[in-house]
Amino acid sequence: MSPETQSLKEQFTYFGTAGKDYPRFDPAKPLPQHLQPTNHYAAQLGMQALPFIPLFPPFNVLFTGIVEKLGIRSMAGKQLRQWMSANLTRMHPDKFSDEFFVERRLNGFNPGKLNRVERKDWQYEVRYKTGRHQAKPAGILPNYVEARFVLAEQALTVHSIAYSFQNGGELTCQPGHEDWEKAKQLFRNAEYIFQEIQSHLARTHMNMDQYAMAFYRNVVKNPIRQLLEPHFVGLLNIDKKGAALIIGNKGFIPEASSLTPEGVDEVLIEEISRLSYKGWSPKNQALPDFIHNNYFDPVALCVWQILEEYVDAFVQNNELEIQRFWPEIEGMSVDLVAHSVLDPKLVKQFGTLAVENLEDLKGLCVYVIYHSLFFTLGLTTSNTKTEAI
Repeated sequence: MSPETQSLKEQFTYFGTAGKDYPRFDPAKPLPQHLQPTNHYAAQLGMQALPFIPLFPPFNVLFTGIVEKLGIRSMAGKQLRQWMSANLTRMHPDKFSDEFFVERRLNGFNPGKLNRVERKDWQYEVRYKTGRHQAKPAGILPNYVEARFVLAEQALTVHSIAYSFQNGGELTCQPGHEDWEKAKQLFRNAEYIFQEIQSHLARTHMNMDQYAMAFYRNVVKNPIRQLLEPHFVGLLNIDKKGAALIIGNKGFIPEASSLTPEGVDEVLIEEISRLSYKGWSPKNQALPDFIHNNYFDPVALCVWQILEEYVDAFVQNNELEIQRFWPEIEGMSVDLVAHSVLDPKLVKQFGTLAVENLEDLKGLCVYVIYHSLFFTLGLTTSNTKTEAI
């Protein structure tokens, strides 16, 4: 190991135990100086999260410590709602309609959850098994909840919602039922938990964190640095702050949902264990039927194809230098595999996160750019359009 690589590994230290804790930068350690957020980045983040912070520089230094002690809801108090991004459905005349409920399942903040079913009175369903995870005693969270949709004339309509609680039998509601609005609310509550933990925190933050860590610890001269580094800007910094803001005893998700901090961690690590750049593309979750207002799938597939062409062209143009500095890719590969928490079933099907050749490297780059750019942007945009919970 070269002195340069040794220095990088000392600067970028993993949290916890390799293979047990999900791979991420140790939030207790300082970020290397060159990854400290610029004034411009800090101002933009502050204006989005807590608008007064950039106006008073001393508060920037104290920000993380205050959050860790008080929690985001305690710190924000009654002004939490006004500091969050705009809810664009406030002016929606049909925001509680069944039509809007269907549209959000297609294009909302938790895409890819609609599953095709056969030999039932409905053709698609979304099911959340919330009862497997630790919930607060007073939390109102069903043991499971399932929304069902009928496909007819290239359109989805909601059929029914079924749910059950730990101490009761299954209940099924259909449009027009006296408890129909309550059933939709229960479904949205469960979806919120899984969106925030699975799609947002796990897939776009901690999942990318493992690739960023392996990248920063090893890649210096390889041209792949030019390709990937712009998509990691701010990631480790925001994830480091997120350890106090989002998860843990005072995190936003445990405080705003019915799950305990332990329950949140269970969902998070379970999701990360199912995420691999190998064998995945938007095709995996695209709906098999044409649905006239399904906007997410066509855009996702188009972006993926563009990125495949872009990455392929970059690798072709830089192949000699990529091969010349291939030992850096090997080092990145070693870190990815050593710290991975992949489910053994997934490893058996697709292999480890090892980067063994150029095709693996191209697949990794497309996957990282897609999630850092398009998927993150899609979640951010759709979060401003979410329904009231």
